Amino acid sequence: MHLVAFSAEHFRNLAPFRLEPHRRFNILEGRNGQGKTNLLEAVYLLSAFRSFRDGRNRELVAFGQERATVFAEIVKKGVSRTVEVAITPKGKRVALDGKAITSLPDELAHLSVVLFGPDDLVLTKEGPQLRRRFLDRAVYAVSPEYVNELRAYGVALKNRNRLLRQAQEGRLDPAVIAAFEKELVAHGARVMLRRLQFLESYRPHFVRVFSEITGGELAGGITYRGLGKASLADATVADLEARYRAVLDEARQTDLRRGFTSVGPHTHDLGFTIGGRPARTYASQGQHRAFVLALKIAELHRIHDAIGDYPVFLLDDVSSELDEERNAQLMRYLDSAGGQVFITTTDRRWIHLTGDTAVWRVAEGRVSAEVG
Repeated sequence: MHLVAFSAEHFRNLAPFRLEPHRRFNILEGRNGQGKTNLLEAVYLLSAFRSFRDGRNRELVAFGQERATVFAEIVKKGVSRTVEVAITPKGKRVALDGKAITSLPDELAHLSVVLFGPDDLVLTKEGPQLRRRFLDRAVYAVSPEYVNELRAYGVALKNRNRLLRQAQEGRLDPAVIAAFEKELVAHGARVMLRRLQFLESYRPHFVRVFSEITGGELAGGITYRGLGKASLADATVADLEARYRAVLDEARQTDLRRGFTSVGPHTHDLGFTIGGRPARTYASQGQHRAFVLALKIAELHRIHDAIGDYPVFLLDDVSSELDEERNAQLMRYLDSAGGQVFITTTDRRWIHLTGDTAVWRVAEGRVSAEVG
């Protein structure tokens, strides 16, 4: 799976460009603030049809312009397809092979992308929101239909929160809220089951990679934290519905006071351990970095298992953030694995790859191939 051609017009600060990326390694070099991350964002947009940054669609369009477009020709298992994403005042419009798409989850399978950026290096340290985002992105990379399941849960969650606020204001009898929770419980259980199924297949890759990175001296672990201390192994949808219903019942009075839903998949977390101890509390700086590096490399392997091909790997200036040892380990993994890679850097001396590479200079939003 790789991009054969890639172009964009009026996307953020980038001047219109058309690239023919290298099949393996593409180094995007330039000073900070020149547009390197914007270029990675454009690639990511072609896969997920949304940005990996927070913000509004309008911010993707260059200042003074009404519309931005990103286009690519993609080859997957010998089959060539085109994808175009247009950002307009009315929202995003997506076309595959020149035709507007009608079924988002099915079409998400056209291009798989894994992103590794500076924000990921604090996955083991910061709050649960980053870990949920990491998990959800990883799940829908192998199960595109998860997008709709997560959205359906989000709609049901907003509806319950609206009812809670109405009850706070005296416009609704609190006793009726339970009757409207069926959809929230059903969608929430499916989201949890999808996450648990992913972790079951992902965890062996992570355990192996983390052991390799640490020379077999440390054991890394990942658990799903959400519905108390009860075991979630082999849980069914019915099991998860029952458990979610129970915690909703328990939290209802608290939620009525606060005006929002305090329990559910939108609050869940991942537990990271090293040697059986919480990584957040006990890990050294090097161990934190090794853990996150293993998370990302394991994600590549899990997607390869699912689709029979390596995803496009986007690395946003992480080489300068990793210590020398972790950076060397990352480069070795990239050399040994397959797939197309885009790496941004302020200094290519951080990048030690033995495979063939193309170097692209990014300066003041202009992208140009470096010759020689």
